[in-house]
Amino acid sequence: MKSGYFIGKWSFQLFFQSWLLCSSLFAQTNLDSIAQLIESTEGKEKAANYALLSWEYRFTDKEKALDAGDAGLAYSRKINDTSGIAGNLNSIAETHLNFGDMELAEKITLDELPFAKALLPKSKYYLGALTRLGTIHYRRGKLDSALHYQLLVQREAEKGQPPEVIGVSAINLGLTYMDLKKNAEALRYFNIALESFKEIGFKAGMGACYVNIAETLRAQKKYREGLSAADEGEKMLLASGNKLHLGYIYSIKADILRSLGDKSGFVKYARKCYDIAVELQDELTIAQGLEKLGRAYLESGNMEQARKMFEESLALAQKIDFPTVILSNYANLRDWHLLQKNFVQANTYEELFQAGRDSVFNAQMAEKVADAQTKYETEKKETEIQRQRAELLNQRLYIFGLLAGLILFILAAYVIYNRYRVRKKAELDAAIIREQQLGLNAVIEAQEGERKRIAKDLHDGIAQELVALKLGFNLLQNKLRRVAPEDAGGLDDLLVQLDNSCQEVRNIAHTMAPPTLEQHGLVPSLELLLNNVAASAGLTYRIEENNWPASLDDKKQTGLYRITQELLNNIIKHARASKVWVRLVRSEQELSLELSDDGIGFDFEQARQKGTMGILNILSRVKMLGGNFVTGRNESGRGMFARISIPNA
Repeated sequence: MKSGYFIGKWSFQLFFQSWLLCSSLFAQTNLDSIAQLIESTEGKEKAANYALLSWEYRFTDKEKALDAGDAGLAYSRKINDTSGIAGNLNSIAETHLNFGDMELAEKITLDELPFAKALLPKSKYYLGALTRLGTIHYRRGKLDSALHYQLLVQREAEKGQPPEVIGVSAINLGLTYMDLKKNAEALRYFNIALESFKEIGFKAGMGACYVNIAETLRAQKKYREGLSAADEGEKMLLASGNKLHLGYIYSIKADILRSLGDKSGFVKYARKCYDIAVELQDELTIAQGLEKLGRAYLESGNMEQARKMFEESLALAQKIDFPTVILSNYANLRDWHLLQKNFVQANTYEELFQAGRDSVFNAQMAEKVADAQTKYETEKKETEIQRQRAELLNQRLYIFGLLAGLILFILAAYVIYNRYRVRKKAELDAAIIREQQLGLNAVIEAQEGERKRIAKDLHDGIAQELVALKLGFNLLQNKLRRVAPEDAGGLDDLLVQLDNSCQEVRNIAHTMAPPTLEQHGLVPSLELLLNNVAASAGLTYRIEENNWPASLDDKKQTGLYRITQELLNNIIKHARASKVWVRLVRSEQELSLELSDDGIGFDFEQARQKGTMGILNILSRVKMLGGNFVTGRNESGRGMFARISIPNA
């Protein structure tokens, strides 16, 4: 698997919004002249000059930027200058953001916000603070709260704001649409921003637009067009002197050249990205550059150097809490271990990657984003309510038609799923019968492999499709509540049914390939099996273990688990039992697993002579493990027991 699968969506969607908005507010003034002005002025002018000096250093010298901002803030508070307080807090927060300290940048921005808001309606800092908060939340993957701040800026842009505000607002919305995979809409807004910045000759802003355009085109696999846009962005950023974001464009160019098969170009721009990051001491870009260099070393066969780069990048990304780079390194380390045939470690990083990916943008987050967008659109269209009422009948017909189509799709998916399950079970049973004639080891290995494959297909295929359907229904229900609230309740039963279907698919997948078996061992897996299967069948259960080993080899562990599954199924189907016990005992010579119940029992020998598949499967696994199998009546006379003993070696 390539690490770019998920990273293309997030890693290098650059976050230029807040510095774009505010950088046009100050002229590119000679730093020495600004320092002289601070010495020769007093009052609000002096406070503003401190903020200006801090702002000019915000990309190039963190220490000087913070020193000037702190001095200006102290002076502004002393003279009680609201504008000076807002301006210096603005520069301090922007500096922390540019050098990767998002937590501190957010705290200072929230401190700035009431001062900036007090300067409305002509507050340049208010829009800067809102946009910066959107940037911070966006970097952390909190799309719902990021969109809230983005829409506040968009409202201001719609009031006839200057081109720089229109441009920043368009970039905000473009980035959100990019994450929602609406690439055409994203490109439209990025081009609106580009034209706005061209109007005022703002090269840094134009470079930012080309960067986002290049990233969107890369996500669409339009690599040649994306490379052209990246080249334009590089020119603009070089001309503007913005080295920090020049590192970002180098990172994107590295990705595009890698996709085009240009390995030397990939290494060249990965190194450029890393070198600029080190020069500027920007931890975010350093983490990205290390990840890129690690990938280059991996693909060139330098495994030890690759691993070192990935681990350094991961540690730095975790330190600054930047999820996309963390996920990139999970994927890279997974690939590294796969190439080294360290399958356990590779699986660990795959699980971390999947869990992180799901947490970054899941169905709940999608609902929040949709709700925020819906609220904003509702406010904009209040004047159209009468026209919407006139069109209500057509909208209802459209919604009912769409609903009918979705219902048919769900039914078709359900039928396909059932056929798929029956077919796969039949294929599995047939494979087992054939393999019994060829050798017991081959039978069991094929069976386990098929179980895992089917479980993966169910989890990654049908389960994900059902989750997507649920999201669609939620969005449809929200829309229906606005235009026909009396009809919205009709979807509740369908949503419940869809939830049940999702859970059933997941339960089947977990039963076929229990994740706890490999991760936690046999005893916790049996406890989970009993809880899920026995409890659902109305049985009470108890599990006891005496000196059982913390870990077993995979063959023994899997074999004992599958035997327990078969025996438990027989108890549920035939024994009419109300209780079931599982005992695991370890002695010096052997390991014993015993399953007993209080039911009427069944004739095990008769079932064996008939060649019942489940019984044959149990006996095959016991023989493969070199063990013994004994069954009979309990001493109390009620219920049966089955005991499996295998060598403790």
